[in-house]
Amino acid sequence: MRRLIDAVGTIIKNKGYKGLGLNAIAREADVSKILIHRYFGGVDQLVEAYVLKNDYWIAKARDVNRETSGNTDRKTLKKLITDLLKGHFEYFSTHEEMRSIILWEITEKTDLLNSISHVREEVGKVLLEKSAPLFKGRKKSLKGVTALMVSAIYYMVLHAKKNQSTICGIDINSEMGKTEILKTIEQIVDWTFDEK
Repeated sequence: MRRLIDAVGTIIKNKGYKGLGLNAIAREADVSKILIHRYFGGVDQLVEAYVLKNDYWIAKARDVNRETSGNTDRKTLKKLITDLLKGHFEYFSTHEEMRSIILWEITEKTDLLNSISHVREEVGKVLLEKSAPLFKGRKKSLKGVTALMVSAIYYMVLHAKKNQSTICGIDINSEMGKTEILKTIEQIVDWTFDEK
């Protein structure tokens, strides 16, 4: 099973998601294609297993649930959201396979990727619901800020990695550029949680 899941990542990295097929995965894993059906039920379920294992937000679900169980204060939630967004930027910057998955997700409509997107949303929902009382009656929207930041990170990283380009003069492929973005994420979350 591990070899098949790893084979999905290797194919995505080397050939993109369009290289995923029953024969190609079995060949890469050096196993019989019958095992894909036996262990996973088919290629879609195998790809789903790979994504569920490697998606940043899904992997962080346990941390979010642990950190938000019980009474969570402003300081704890602010730190958790800051850490999650900074981690999202760093993870997405270094995981080529997940960049391919996200590109696939935003360019083609598939039931598989749509269901994974819903799982991601559930992770965020827990955190945003815990934070909702802190923002009740305020003009700032944590949901709106978080949505913009997650989307901006996806776009910025995809653009910079694909084209080796800068965005607003920031080269996120350099240490200086990464540092600037990470500091800015922290500043935006600080502003959002500021009670003024």
